[in-house]
Amino acid sequence: MIPRDDADKVNEAVERMAQTMWGSYETAMENTAAVRESNSRFVRNLFESNLELLRAQAEIQAELNCHTMQSLADQIRKHREALLELSRESLHAYDGFVDSLSSYYEEVSKEAERSGD
Repeated sequence: MIPRDDADKVNEAVERMAQTMWGSYETAMENTAAVRESNSRFVRNLFESNLELLRAQAEIQAELNCHTMQSLADQIRKHREALLELSRESLHAYDGFVDSLSSYYEEVSKEAERSGD
């Protein structure tokens, strides 16, 4: 048998060890909860910053699309103006050609009349 004083010392040592272990367990649980909360904030901030980034990218893309469409509209307008000018010049050239044929026909006809006289 263990003497009473030794048994009391052993019991006290076991109780201190249990309290220390319980304190360590509580500290570990508190740290785990703190890490979980920290991770939760991190993930939430990461998600929110990604949403903000996507919003910013969408705004930039919309602005680029607007500029592209405006630039395309300007090019279409310039091409239409160039085509109209080309059409006018072609019409004038055709009119000149038809006029020259008409003038040539008149000259040939007058010459033929003179030769036949």
